[in-house]
Amino acid sequence: MTSPDVRARLLEEYLELKERVNPLEKRLSQVRDQLRDMVTEEGHFVDEVRGVGVHVEARFRKGYDPDRLAFAFPQLAACIKPAVDANQLEACVAAGMVTERELEREGVLFRTLHSRALVVKTIPRTQVAGSRLCE
Repeated sequence: MTSPDVRARLLEEYLELKERVNPLEKRLSQVRDQLRDMVTEEGHFVDEVRGVGVHVEARFRKGYDPDRLAFAFPQLAACIKPAVDANQLEACVAAGMVTERELEREGVLFRTLHSRALVVKTIPRTQVAGSRLCE
């Protein structure tokens, strides 16, 4: 069993580190948002000095059409409520009852843009001169 002194020291260190990290995380979030907005408006770029390419990737959220889903895949009736239970449907996909490709082919799966992620990716030194990474 851990002694109270060890717990107290660990807790104290944790709280001190958290106090120092929180302002840094807040600033990092602000800088990331500004950089993402700039790249969204002005386009990707390569920083040869740092050896990174910076671009924005679209992130999509999946959704399902419950009526078309029920018609195309009656065996998934347990997954369908007035709205599709996405977690249950993902479990059905994971169990092999249906594939995502089948759902897409039947038009019951759709993807909705929900965010754009800033991507800063290290590039191999041989590609820096060509700067074709982010196309």
